[in-house]
Amino acid sequence: MLFAAILMGSVFVFPLWNITLEAPQYPEPLGMDIYINKFHGVNDNDIKNINIMNHYVGMKEIPEVIPEFSIFPYVVGGMVLLGLILALVGKRNLYLVWFCLMLIFGAIGMYDFYQWEYEYGHELADKAPIKFTDEDGNPMSYQPPLIGAKTILNFRAISLPKVGAYLMGAAMGLSLLAFFIGKNRGTGINAAFLMLLPLSLTLNSCDIKPEDIHYGKDFCQFCRMTIVDQQHAAQLVTQKGRAYKYDAIECMVNDLKDWERPEVELLLVADYEQPGTLIEAKKASYLISDQIPSPMGANLSAFSSTNSRDKIYQTMGGSQLDWHQLQTDTRLKANSNP
Repeated sequence: MLFAAILMGSVFVFPLWNITLEAPQYPEPLGMDIYINKFHGVNDNDIKNINIMNHYVGMKEIPEVIPEFSIFPYVVGGMVLLGLILALVGKRNLYLVWFCLMLIFGAIGMYDFYQWEYEYGHELADKAPIKFTDEDGNPMSYQPPLIGAKTILNFRAISLPKVGAYLMGAAMGLSLLAFFIGKNRGTGINAAFLMLLPLSLTLNSCDIKPEDIHYGKDFCQFCRMTIVDQQHAAQLVTQKGRAYKYDAIECMVNDLKDWERPEVELLLVADYEQPGTLIEAKKASYLISDQIPSPMGANLSAFSSTNSRDKIYQTMGGSQLDWHQLQTDTRLKANSNP
């Protein structure tokens, strides 16, 4: 219980939530981290640029201060202090009370966050410079998702918890663990299971994996074209979990040549024989053939095995390559400049 109270105090340092906006016109996404007492741009001028876009469609500016910022620190501080007191008292039933209070405050916070998003996405200025309507002629709304991703015009809005939220969840898990340990004192198996459960959930939430490619909607990171070809798409995922999508393998290869962004964790390419299925780029076999056009004209296709590639090569001809050879092949550069 003592560890739970101390861990809860970490939300004064780490952000609870993040909203990211990705669009072809912004090579680096616009992002905003939400703390218990402030909004903070992921990069310099991110909030300023978001407010500029909001102005054109009639949305309110993101303010420096909202009423919640004067309330949340006291609520969190009160829960930290209460947790420390309960740890000293040592009555396990009170640990469950603390957990339930945290659950209630967390639900209220999420509801308030939803209401805040709804207000900013729906209450638009009548004299907005630009107005968009849906298929039925009604004014469009621009509310980001509460959690997950959503396409808004040519933007992809992503709303996900950050470190502070995970640490808060871990604190709640520790308080629940303290309650069950007190209830089942001496039964180490139950205690060990409950201790590992929040840890496993946290690790799963941090798992780095590719995103789904929304064909016909997502844009290529390199050439800015809409991704439509499921046989030639590609994706790069950084160690921070950010996904970059490409409409052609040659676009990803060329983007990597001048890569100055975070370290790469995953390189994936579409399997020509299984459209929409992504395979590891470094293990794939490649074929450049004029008989198989690719979106950016390099005529480059990937296969899950050399046997699969050789069968196509026998009928289509061309040049057979591996991942290492692709890095120096001059034909790719010539055909896929953005």
